[in-house]
Amino acid sequence: MTNYEELLTAYEVDVEFPDVSGMEHLHMLMRRSEIEVGEPHLTGAQRQRLLKADKDLFRQAKRFYESIDRMADLASWRHNQNVTFAQWWWYLDIVARLPVFTELPTIPAQFQPAELSLGARA
Repeated sequence: MTNYEELLTAYEVDVEFPDVSGMEHLHMLMRRSEIEVGEPHLTGAQRQRLLKADKDLFRQAKRFYESIDRMADLASWRHNQNVTFAQWWWYLDIVARLPVFTELPTIPAQFQPAELSLGARA
């Protein structure tokens, strides 16, 4: 029987150390996939911890990917493991190229629909 608490704790530790070896990061991605299989068994608190760890991984995707890229081809791993798009953590090479926002982008007022502008009335 899989112990999801142990997997989750190990994953949380994994995302705290983006500068370790690429092989360790590949194990982290496999661990994350194991957690995904058991996601229905996670408690609400565990799901919150998973979300936080995922955010940390996403935010530092470039550093994790660079470490993996030194020793493995992530695209080949995805292909060999039949990874779906839903398993976004296997796409760190793509996530790493996404623009990083320090704050949410805003839409200039002249391009907002009238119902979204500040002066609009219901």
